[in-house]
Order: sequence, then structure tokens, then C-alpha cells
Amino acid sequence: MLELKISEVILRERKKLNLTQEELAQALYVSPQAVSNWERGGYPDITLLPTIANYFGISVDELIGNDKISVKSDIDSFLEKFNYTEHKERLKLAKQYHKKYPSSFEIMEALGCAITENKDSWDKEYPLLKHICEKIMEECTVEWIRQSAIAFMNIVCPDEEFENWENRSTRVFAECENERLEERYYYRTSKEKYFLQANANNLLSIMHVLGREAMRYYDIRDRERFNLIFSNPARTYELMKYRMKIIESISNDAAVPEAWLGAYAELYLKAGGALIGDGKLDEGFEHIEKAFDLYEKWLEIPEGKLMDVGNPALFENAKINKNDRSNVVYIHFQDGTKIWTPYMWLFFQLKSDIKRAMTNWPWFDGVREDERFIKLYQRAKELMQ
Repeated sequence: MLELKISEVILRERKKLNLTQEELAQALYVSPQAVSNWERGGYPDITLLPTIANYFGISVDELIGNDKISVKSDIDSFLEKFNYTEHKERLKLAKQYHKKYPSSFEIMEALGCAITENKDSWDKEYPLLKHICEKIMEECTVEWIRQSAIAFMNIVCPDEEFENWENRSTRVFAECENERLEERYYYRTSKEKYFLQANANNLLSIMHVLGREAMRYYDIRDRERFNLIFSNPARTYELMKYRMKIIESISNDAAVPEAWLGAYAELYLKAGGALIGDGKLDEGFEHIEKAFDLYEKWLEIPEGKLMDVGNPALFENAKINKNDRSNVVYIHFQDGTKIWTPYMWLFFQLKSDIKRAMTNWPWFDGVREDERFIKLYQRAKELMQ
């Protein structure tokens, strides 16, 4: 239902023209008492609305407070008020404004938020939540509002509808999906399951930083992508060094955790290549030699082994299975819970990697006749045997 603002508009427009109530009444052929009544909250006869609007030089929509500027101002005022309202009152406020502006996606998003945060209202308000979220997905083009609708439904919807909403958007990363699961577990399931998912998500966040781009660009077909991502060797070295520090920081005893040995070796390999590409040959070859040592330790770990990921206080004693030919990696917890990770390449370094890198990475093009390169290249071939 639209809230009419005729009294405010008539008072505002009369003062703009410096008219008294008597002068406005005379111009509109009504009594001064009628004008006074309008400005105190009464409504003119509907047949008078065009006359009043024309006299002020505004539209009827503007007269009743339904023009775009007034609506936007009112919605903005609601959103500001909504943000500072106590949670128990937000649902009532949002429902009032949804009735007032049933086509506003911003208000739908606020209403969805209010329903979701009031767990006691889920049974009663779920039909309304589902209706507004479906409407958002069908008609709204603002991505953050669409993602909010998916998040609300991922938390509140019953189990039989969860799969439909879990995969509703194509514009999400795997770790975001897991964060929605974390929220669902917090509101709907046991706290134990929530804590396991939260710890897994901490680990997934680190994996995302370490594996933002595919860790390996060894093949000729990837040279174009390699050139694009690693075109600045000095910057690449700093990035690899930063990622190595992340791995070092989650250790419990100053040693690189077993699960990260392969990724750590690969980071050393990339850092060494970048240094060589930047003309810092001595330091670069030292990094390549270190990468060999790390790869050899990594390759001694059998495929499929459950490996420590670091400080148990950070990840609840989680373990990672070393990747095998199945290309499936899970975060494993002591109670048997397994949570899938999409970053399988962080745990799947191969004995052929260094040779392929030294064969194909452009960073090495200027040192292929260098004795150090020749010696290390031979070592890479022997590693494969």
C-alpha cells in the first residue's frame, strides 16, 4: 500500500510560492479550512489532484509522493533505518516497506536478511522468503542482490530444496559454496559440523591464495598464459616469496608441513625461474637447487597418504590426502568427515615437473648454455628415472 505524502508536498510547494493558506485556497477555489486540513494530514478530493498538481507545476505522482526521486529517497531512508534497527524489529520494518514497494529488489534483499537472521520466523515466513528470492533470481540483474538471495535460501530452505539453491549461480568459487554451507550448518545443524566446516574453510582460504592460478605452466600450449601471468619476473618472485611465507607461517615446528612440501617445492622452482628471468642468476640457480631437494622429499611421500597441514590449533588436526591419479583431494578430519577441495594441483607435483619447467619456461631461454643450467637439467632428467 502506497503511503501518500500529499500534506508534506502541499506545504512545501505553498511555501516555495510564498503563499498563505488563504491565498492558496482562493487560487484553488476551496476554503482556507480545506487547505489547513490537507497540510495537517487530510486528503483532497481525488478530482482535485490534477488541479492542485497543475497549479504547482508538478505531476500527480510528485503530488502524492510517488515520483522516482521521492521513492528513492524513501527507500534510502528505510535502508539507513534498517541498518540501525534491532534485529527483532527489522523483520516488521522490512515487511512494512515490502508492502509499500513490492517491486524494490533492495527492499526484498533487506527482507530476506531480516527473515534469515530471525530463526524463529523461518516456518512462518519461508513462503514469503522463497517468493522474493525466486523473484530476484528471475528479474533482478544486480549480482550482489542475486548472491544474497542464494545465500538466504542456502541457509533457510528445507533439505529437499537445498541442492536446487546450492548450485543456482554460476558466478561463485568453490570456497564461497563452502562458506554458504558453513552458514547453513550454523543456523540449521550441529555446532560440531559448523566448526569442522569453518576450519575447512580456513584451510580452503589459504589454498585459494596459494593456488589462485593453476600452479603449473609446463607445457608448450601454456606458454601464452605463462607470458601473460608471469610477464614481470621481479613481481613474480615477490609473489612466490609471499606465498612461501604463508606456508612457513602455518608450521607448528618451523618445518614445512608435509602436505605443503610439493606446493612449497613448486614455489621455489617458480621463484628460481623468475630470478633467472630477472637476470639474478646466482640467486636463481640456488633456488632451483633448493627446489630439487624439496621435490625429492615430496616424491618420497606415497600417493594417497593423509598428510599433516600444519598447526593443529588452526585446522583442528585436519589432514590432506596426497593427490593420486584419481585427481580427488579431500580435507580429512578425525571423525571421518571429508570436505572436497578444488585445489588438487597443490598436492600433485610430479617427478617430471622440473624437467618440463626447464624445457618450456621462457625464463630459461637466456641461460640454456650456462654450465649450471646444463648440470641441473641433467639432474632433472635423472629425477624422472
